[in-house]
Amino acid sequence: MLGTARCLTGSGTCGAILRTTDGGSTFAGIPSPPVGGSDVSQLRFASPLDGYAFGPDLWQTANGGATWANVPIPGQVTELEAADGEAYALVTGAGSSNSTSNELLTAPVGSQQWRQVPTPTPLGYGAQFALSGSNLYLLGGNGDMVLLYSTDQGAQFSQRIDPCTAGLGGSVTVAADGTSTLWAACPTGMMGEAVLSTDGGVAWHVATATGGFPNSLKLAAASSSVALASPAPETLNGALVRTMNGGSTWAVVLSGSSPSSASWVGFSDPSRAYALLAGSLFESSDGGATWRSVALKS
Repeated sequence: MLGTARCLTGSGTCGAILRTTDGGSTFAGIPSPPVGGSDVSQLRFASPLDGYAFGPDLWQTANGGATWANVPIPGQVTELEAADGEAYALVTGAGSSNSTSNELLTAPVGSQQWRQVPTPTPLGYGAQFALSGSNLYLLGGNGDMVLLYSTDQGAQFSQRIDPCTAGLGGSVTVAADGTSTLWAACPTGMMGEAVLSTDGGVAWHVATATGGFPNSLKLAAASSSVALASPAPETLNGALVRTMNGGSTWAVVLSGSSPSSASWVGFSDPSRAYALLAGSLFESSDGGATWRSVALKS
């Protein structure tokens, strides 16, 4: 887990990382990149040794965080994920004075030799991607939102259906069960919608029968049936809601004063889920049905 803490030397706050190797029973501090909290804001590990701290800078470790190396990326890294031995990063303003242009970069896990992934259409503001094994789903952004799909780490792309309204943005997430299920959070102007595809984006349908969500909707999915959403739809009062039937109905699983929202939520497998809410870490081992607070110990 990446956050900030009082600097060990000098004054002010510095980046800080806590690691657990026993499922969250205990945490211990490990070295973090030697930069401030505004230089890296997110953390991803592809293996126990290979990790990335990013947003907007990019730092890599190949020894479990014992040491970190800065990667000189021309632009600001806004998103990074790794799967099947390959890491991908979305970079804003790369090689351009236009801060709304984006490039997708890739490198083998552990390598600092990043290369651009050519795409059939330019990537612009609102670009976003999701990974499921070797399957790469890429939203093009810039109002003309197109969903691109690749099965070969971006060597070739085919075009599938954009689930969201052009010009309003949106995000796609894959189900943790490894199927071709996709969920999308789509702003509509006044409210947001949860949209579902069970065939990798070939066809979509709205999955928000309970009512409209706020435009800031975030989704995490275990399968085509089970998903988590935050904030809650306007008809419910809670920070995190769950569906067991593909979005036909939603129920509050983590409470909070409206309109409180989880700052991050995700599944590591179809059963285990995590959420960050009001500075606290919560864990579920039953697909998001029940939650427990995880004590962070340095």
